[in-house]
Amino acid sequence: MLKKYSQSSGFSLIELLVVATIIIVLTTIGLVSFQSAGRNSRDAKRKADLETVRQGLVLYRADLGSYPTGSVYGTMTTRLIDLDYLTSPAPTDPKGTAPNVYSYSSAGSDFCVCASMENSANAGGASGCSAPTNGYCVSNP
Repeated sequence: MLKKYSQSSGFSLIELLVVATIIIVLTTIGLVSFQSAGRNSRDAKRKADLETVRQGLVLYRADLGSYPTGSVYGTMTTRLIDLDYLTSPAPTDPKGTAPNVYSYSSAGSDFCVCASMENSANAGGASGCSAPTNGYCVSNP
């Protein structure tokens, strides 16, 4: 007598391809969402850093009568740290590579501190500053 072979109970190739495609799509969506969250969190840190520096500059002016002059962010923050208006280390950009660096400019009577944002929706801030592309700036109150 001949035995009839029954079909195996495994998955077909089509079923495996469908499952693999679904996993790839979900992974891609997760990665894009994660990258967007990272950009937004770095932009939030930039805004908080600029506000911290702004507060230090306002205190500096209240005590000394003018803002530190110049156009070098590092020199200005070093001066604020030396005089205890900022805590060490100075706020720096989370990425720290161009164009993601902080900029500063002041003639003594006003100031502008800017940062480049990764997400253009986070750009804006103070008017009257020459902000970088997708930049966010703070200035004297």
